[in-house]
Amino acid sequence: MDHDRPAALELHGVTVRHGRERPALDQVDLTVEAGELVGVAGISGNGQRELFEVALGLLAPTAGTVRITGSDLKAGGVRDAIARGASNVPEDPVEDAVVPGLTVAEHMALGDLGRFRRRLGIDWKGVRDELVVLDEHTGLSVAAADRKVSTLSGGNIQRVMLVRALGHDHPLVVAAYPSRGLDIATTRRTQELLLEQCAGGAGVLLISEDLDELLELSDRIAVLHHGRVAGVVTPGATDQYEIGQLMLNGRVGKETAA
Repeated sequence: MDHDRPAALELHGVTVRHGRERPALDQVDLTVEAGELVGVAGISGNGQRELFEVALGLLAPTAGTVRITGSDLKAGGVRDAIARGASNVPEDPVEDAVVPGLTVAEHMALGDLGRFRRRLGIDWKGVRDELVVLDEHTGLSVAAADRKVSTLSGGNIQRVMLVRALGHDHPLVVAAYPSRGLDIATTRRTQELLLEQCAGGAGVLLISEDLDELLELSDRIAVLHHGRVAGVVTPGATDQYEIGQLMLNGRVGKETAA
């Protein structure tokens, strides 16, 4: 961790309501320091998607503040987050990131239009050249530049999103279930890329259902229960039982779920 740099992500008192009695997120305080990987554990539907969206400015909180690299996200926060260099791996790339009809190269260009724009057009040769470089750097064996992403298998779609998100250094990476649909070797390489982002100074927020993955990669693990942070644990001082209790009951030692 690099405490001499602003925190990559800070959430203070973040609440998200969707018109339901129980908030999707409830007074969440969470910090991801530069150079730190913070894992997020929890039973599905306990606020993970809202946490992902709030952290990237895709969803405005009902209450509370979100900061990236020391500054509050502005209105229309997703543009502000992108401008600050935030990157992400979405939970469901087919639904959340794939544009039907567009190729691998076109999806890469969408990830950073400012860099590839040339006057009124796009430097497509630059996009294709960069894709080759990033494929070699990441080692993820992404599909050919002219393939339509919507025709690829789930694992190959995930590779496109991973190359786009992790091919360059970023101050903040928010990754939701990045290993879904991947073989063992590609999963391991993806985990290495997340750690390489940290080594380069990024703050990484990793949302995962794999407790082994979280315990291996994380500096700290925040456990969500009914939209609240039930606890923040350190891998070397916890185990799957304690995390499971926090996930199920919101506390350790309670016998029935709240």
